[in-house]
Amino acid sequence: MISSPGLHRKARIVTRIWTGIVLLAILFPATQAASLSNSRDLVKHWDAVQTYLNQYGYLRPSPDGADNLRTEDKLREAIGRMQRYGGVPVTGIVDTPTLGLLSKRRCGMPDLSQSERVRRYAVQGQQWPKKDLTWSIRLWPSSLSSDLVRAEVTKAFKVWSDVSQLTFREVQRMDADIVVSFERGKHGDGYAFDGRGVVLAHAFFPGEGIGGDAHFDAEEPWVDREMTGIDGVRLFAVAAHEFGHSLGLSHSSVSGALMNPFYQQIQDNFQLPHDDTIGIQMLYGARNPTRWVPLSPYIPPATRAPVPTRRPLRPDSGAPTHKPATPRPPIPRFPKKPHTCNTTFDAISVIRRELFVFKDKYFWRLNSHGLMKDYPVEIKRFWYDGDLQEVDAVYERPIDTKIVFFSGRQYWLFNGNTKEPGYPRPLTDLGLPPDLKKIDAAMVWGYNGKTYLFSGTQYWRYDESEGRVELDYPRDMGVWRGVPYHIDAAFQYTDGHTYFFKGKKFWQFNDNQMMVVRNKIRNVNQYWFGCPSRTEKAPDYEDDDEDDDEGKESVPKIASESGLTQVASNCVMLLSLAVSFLFYRTGHL
Repeated sequence: MISSPGLHRKARIVTRIWTGIVLLAILFPATQAASLSNSRDLVKHWDAVQTYLNQYGYLRPSPDGADNLRTEDKLREAIGRMQRYGGVPVTGIVDTPTLGLLSKRRCGMPDLSQSERVRRYAVQGQQWPKKDLTWSIRLWPSSLSSDLVRAEVTKAFKVWSDVSQLTFREVQRMDADIVVSFERGKHGDGYAFDGRGVVLAHAFFPGEGIGGDAHFDAEEPWVDREMTGIDGVRLFAVAAHEFGHSLGLSHSSVSGALMNPFYQQIQDNFQLPHDDTIGIQMLYGARNPTRWVPLSPYIPPATRAPVPTRRPLRPDSGAPTHKPATPRPPIPRFPKKPHTCNTTFDAISVIRRELFVFKDKYFWRLNSHGLMKDYPVEIKRFWYDGDLQEVDAVYERPIDTKIVFFSGRQYWLFNGNTKEPGYPRPLTDLGLPPDLKKIDAAMVWGYNGKTYLFSGTQYWRYDESEGRVELDYPRDMGVWRGVPYHIDAAFQYTDGHTYFFKGKKFWQFNDNQMMVVRNKIRNVNQYWFGCPSRTEKAPDYEDDDEDDDEGKESVPKIASESGLTQVASNCVMLLSLAVSFLFYRTGHL
């Protein structure tokens, strides 16, 4: 095929028109609420936005090099992920708060890898093969003395050693595991600094050579705790973040996490947030390993038979002197022990990195090797409480790893096997409505680290710090596209994926696209318990049980776009058709 300059020129024209159409679609909703001058400002900054999306991993390079031909949905998803990390409203459009992220101080490392998943703590795969690490400082900044720099760096390492089995030693040589240096502009690692401004530092994951090293922009106004009145950058805060990369952690999407990419002030008494703590302990173990010891069966305290205080009455001593005891209400009888491969489930959750599955008064445990031996067993063998006889929902609380159980209109809090005093409590204590009969499922969503409670056709987001559901809830479950109403369980598994369960089926959920993954509807018993399939369609086998029709009918419809967004879509379509027709008539297409 012969190529000509004319054909290349026409291709460039078509590419630019397509880019303009996509850009119009993304900017259109914002321009309705903004002034004309502000709309022009948004368009003017579009190149900077695209550069930012590419630089920090929100957009992956197209394999065919046609980066300008990305679809509107792809760009909206990328912008939404950027907004999620930046802590601004997630709109999927380039609005004023989003533009503010372009100049916000941050780490120079990408936020997303090739997996494109927004996560809580992100372990990228590399770690040191030892736990006693050395560090040294090669180049020093001009704004701080060497003693102050050393004190800030030492304090930053202590943030990580306080919660893990790591130890750090300073050495006076350049072959240390982690070499700290203050650099300017291009400094030989392929990641030039931008001077005073946005990028503060970057670091490299564990490995040989430059692996583990942390570089700080020498042109930034570095300060220590005695100079916080100055508009400077706290070295302690940035160093603690960068050393997380040096140890093997990627960026976290959780607001307030140390590994969130954006600069945040921290105090001298700073303690590592729960999100970062889990990440570092997955790599190097906990400083106090008893925190992660798997749960053991509950052993009730030994009791002795009562000692008689008087001689028993003789049979011929006459009429009884006491009244007959009041008959007790009958003890509820549960069904016999459920069959693992032929049952549905009441609740499922990840607790202490193991999967716990509940049905009636029984539960199963699954670890990395599969179903544990001799299960199911009764709930009271692990969590003894006379009132907790079956579980509707359960999750491990992120702030302190205590376990929350829901049953009927009440909830329980356990510290390991031990029930906390004052429980159970009514659901209304959580801010839930008094007419709510039960919670169907509860999970900590890995996308943002927030706790979600599901019931029927609605869901709530629960604020762990406030101890109540947030004010603008409940919301309709139609937001979770493709997930049926009246689910049985939901959780984020150790593989980082989110799963929803109903009946004998479960759905894998795409956190970024907010919809279930196609062809990922599977049978619970077969996939999680290794039960045999009745057909040849495993592992995508769908059991033809009685909940099929109910599940299909209860899938909420995807909410339609607002009138304004629909108008925008129609305008874009008409513009695209008009441009194509014009080029067809003029012979340029």
